[in-house]
Amino acid sequence: MSTDTRIKELTTTYIAATEAFLSAVSQLKAEDLDTAPAGEWTPRMVVHHLAHADAYCLTRLIQVLSEPGTEIRSFSEDALASSEVLSYRTAPIESAVALFTATRAEAARLLQSATDSDLSRSAMHSEYGEITLERMIDLFTSHPVGHIQQILDAVKN
Repeated sequence: MSTDTRIKELTTTYIAATEAFLSAVSQLKAEDLDTAPAGEWTPRMVVHHLAHADAYCLTRLIQVLSEPGTEIRSFSEDALASSEVLSYRTAPIESAVALFTATRAEAARLLQSATDSDLSRSAMHSEYGEITLERMIDLFTSHPVGHIQQILDAVKN
């Protein structure tokens, strides 16, 4: 039986989630970017959110792989989205898409270098408590998938 089967499976799923999100984003037209049901985030906001969230995610992967046991703190997505400086509601998405693409590519590279035994490495998260690399990968994989429908809904309308 092949070794390191689980990390390969998780990495493949992570890469597929990245590709699915980028595929959804590639369908956006300029007129779709600011379309959303009342009270929901627009696709523009979702793209910026994913780019910044994944920058945090990459840092966390680096930390847990190089400094197991490190402390990581939660971040407020509402604070990010409402920051005038970050401009989620108005900033062009090109640099955010590039950032998301680059951070996901680097994270995938790191995961491809990891082993099944690395999956038990953990960090102390300010909200979740102890969190393993395996759980982090699960969360980081499901996050963009959870936002794809928001993008596709904007494209349909």
